[in-house]
Amino acid sequence: METNQTKKPSLCWKCKNAVPSASSGCSWSRAFQPVEGWTADRKHTAKGNGSADDVYETYCVTACPEYRKDDGCDVLCRNDEGCLRIAEHVLRLQMNKYRSALQRYARSRSDNDLAQLKAVERELFTPYYAALMMHSVDLRQVCNEERRRVGLPELEERE
Repeated sequence: METNQTKKPSLCWKCKNAVPSASSGCSWSRAFQPVEGWTADRKHTAKGNGSADDVYETYCVTACPEYRKDDGCDVLCRNDEGCLRIAEHVLRLQMNKYRSALQRYARSRSDNDLAQLKAVERELFTPYYAALMMHSVDLRQVCNEERRRVGLPELEERE
């Protein structure tokens, strides 16, 4: 039986401690060490090429004693250059993962590789990546260019 599961966002996406500065941060944002007392689901996610030995551990945090709601009044990232480097790093990792999945599917045309490719595309088109790129990069267009490069059809528009 097939089930539809909605990915819930980590609490960290809306926390002032998500990007460390002199006055903010937590053990997770500073050193990728779990925060003592948080409630989180541990996940293992493939890096870049998706091989079994290239996996990192991450968490979906649902409750945290160090959570500070980001109401949008404070500037979360006081160092624009630092924020841009973080955004660039996150997007580069995700695009490497996308290109690897795309190339695997272009070679194999297997249903499994197609499912992995679509999963990465769904992730890229979430509001999180749009916000990370400050809505200045059309990731759908970038993905369509990558698809054309490997001889695959463009993505279908969402309804």
